Amino acid sequence: MSQPAKPRASRPAPAGTADCHRAALGRVLTIHERLGNGRQACATTFAAELEVSPRTIKRDIEFMRDQLGAPIVWEPSTATYFYEKPCDILPLLRLTADEALALALAGQTFAAWRGSPLGRALTEALHKIAGVVGGAVSLPANEISNLIFQPEDPLEGEAESRFFAITLEAVRRHRELEIAYCKPGSQRPTARLVHPLHLAFLDHRWVLIAQDQERDDIRTFVLARMESVRPTGRRFPPPDFDARKYLSGSFGLFSGRQEFDVRVWFDTFAAPFIRERHWHHSQEIVAGRDGGIEVRLRLNNLIDVQRWLLAWGSHAEALAPAELREAVAHEVAALARRYKVHAGIPLPPGQPLSQPVG
Repeated sequence: MSQPAKPRASRPAPAGTADCHRAALGRVLTIHERLGNGRQACATTFAAELEVSPRTIKRDIEFMRDQLGAPIVWEPSTATYFYEKPCDILPLLRLTADEALALALAGQTFAAWRGSPLGRALTEALHKIAGVVGGAVSLPANEISNLIFQPEDPLEGEAESRFFAITLEAVRRHRELEIAYCKPGSQRPTARLVHPLHLAFLDHRWVLIAQDQERDDIRTFVLARMESVRPTGRRFPPPDFDARKYLSGSFGLFSGRQEFDVRVWFDTFAAPFIRERHWHHSQEIVAGRDGGIEVRLRLNNLIDVQRWLLAWGSHAEALAPAELREAVAHEVAALARRYKVHAGIPLPPGQPLSQPVG
């Protein structure tokens, strides 16, 4: 009786297999790009460009045609290959219209975030993808800019992008930084020694959250206000810092340590616009009988919510806490003095100066 065959032991992949696979994928992408642009090419031309033998190129083409279903045709009279029809069936290269649009919009949005290195890298990656997928992309990236508008501030973008990479690396590696920081209203920057903890995009600006060594407190530094950034070479221990928890009570750029139960009333004019957006994770909206709404928030500072309130003018009222009511009342009184408001103004109370579009 014959003995059953022993199972063949699996052998580890030889060294360099991953590199061979990447090289083969690169050749497939190059062949697809050339043929996808309506060009004809021969194996010898591809072999010279990709520095392999014509036999290797022929195997690649057979793989594309037999395994991936690429419509590659051999033309004997010219000894060349071509696509007999548009090729959008390569599985590893396919992008749906929605995927292509999502990538393009992501690239535009990130790039608009003040030209950060991450934004530029994403945009460049999108262009590389669009360059090889050919007809698989229904909406080319270069057409997106004609369909959407992204406001930009080149000067501020340049200021932020200068220090984005170095601050991000310092956060990642726990490296101390010395920054020259110019606070609003200051005539000259001051030197600050900080331990970087987190980078965040708050209120449409990139900011560094760091432990200020001199003040022994966590502070927020706007990247655009930095004049210079210099690593000191010193490393600090990984901090016990939870960025999500720290920012959970913020309504914008500012964070604090005290917690406030904020209540704001919006009239019937403002209520529909307030309902359209999610303003804070803690928000609760309570409807009133007259069509207005009350928004309740749990915040750790009152600076940003005060600005939000004032932006709505007479269509909003601070109900609590008392500190917020007093701050808004003080600001309104100052505005009245500046504009010399008196009882003879013909505009009825609460009436907007112009109606919103849409």
